[in-house]
Amino acid sequence: MKKLFIIAVLLVIWAGSVHASSEWEFYGSARISTFYTNWNVDVVDGSGANPIAGTGGNTDSYEQDLNGNARIGANVKVNDSLTARFEYGAKRGDANIRILMGEWNFGAGSLGVGQDYTPLLFPYSNQVYNIYALKDGDTNMSLLGMLYGKREPMVRLKFGTFQIAAVKPRLLVNSYYSIATGSIDAPQSGPDTQVVIPNIQAKYRLDFNWGHINMAGGFQKFDVEDSGESWDVTSYVLALGGRLNIGKAYLKGNIWGGQNVGNLADILVNGQIFSTYDNISAVVRDGAGVGYAQWSDGTIYTVTGGASGYEKGIIDNDALAALCVAGYEIKRGLYVEAGYGYTRTKLDMDGAEKDDCHTTYLQSTIFLAEGVFVTPEIGYINMVQDGQPTVFYAGIKWQINF
Repeated sequence: MKKLFIIAVLLVIWAGSVHASSEWEFYGSARISTFYTNWNVDVVDGSGANPIAGTGGNTDSYEQDLNGNARIGANVKVNDSLTARFEYGAKRGDANIRILMGEWNFGAGSLGVGQDYTPLLFPYSNQVYNIYALKDGDTNMSLLGMLYGKREPMVRLKFGTFQIAAVKPRLLVNSYYSIATGSIDAPQSGPDTQVVIPNIQAKYRLDFNWGHINMAGGFQKFDVEDSGESWDVTSYVLALGGRLNIGKAYLKGNIWGGQNVGNLADILVNGQIFSTYDNISAVVRDGAGVGYAQWSDGTIYTVTGGASGYEKGIIDNDALAALCVAGYEIKRGLYVEAGYGYTRTKLDMDGAEKDDCHTTYLQSTIFLAEGVFVTPEIGYINMVQDGQPTVFYAGIKWQINF
């Protein structure tokens, strides 16, 4: 937080010295979350550890932290054709660049260069709880059903409500691990990667008096290489979403899916969030629940019930996600919203079973004054399969915008 304050002071001093014709509009948002969480994980394969919480199988905990998406930033107007925006956050207590984007309007459209939200974004949920950790900020069901491609460096073209972007690629696959009775075998190594084409994403929005419809898609391809051999990892996402306004009520939702989607958009269906080869955890199964392709170096590992292993190469991961949200304005400054999210992944191989997750939440947003509001919320996450957690949570997000 101290670093964030120093950056804010320097930005104000610098802004005062820039060309007088530039218009700077600063803004900020202070956010604190206070939540009680109950984790429940069955003991399997001799291990009762909670893969997400990093604790025992059944835990109750209270957490209070500065949200990672607390922020300070500014909108900048140089002239009618040249604008920019920057935004710093406080993720894990340190200042980090959330947005740094310049945009040039050339008449028929606009060119954006920098880091911003990718076209794979359907912001249809206001869920405030974060299953990773409160210090990472509101997730808005971005892992559990909502389409969210993160904020990434990109070159973007916009033409009205259509946008297309070349986005920084994500080059991740899961490595195969297995668990012997009472112990965990040594992990295999991850493969080398080579980019073939950039990450391409596009979105089109169709607006109506009563709402809108969004359509989006993304594609990426890269190679994994090992001992002179090469395999391609192809990722794609297709998505449809929209919003319907009915008086003081609204309905929002999306459905999306594809192959190896973790390299394009966030998804989570089980507790194994630390299962990619560059972030090794002691408690992992096959890692299929984060939407990445599966890599195997062909080594056979001993698992409960006998020997097992994958042939050397890549196994694709198919995914499906959906979200439905309903809300109502009870009176000015008082809102209520409920949401349901569904996620599913499945490895594209004989004998593979789907791995799915159901998430529900209920919240109310209460405005106490202009820019000052609190959001009480309760929710339940069921990761369904044996050995995967169920989570009940309740708490409040506190927020002041300035």
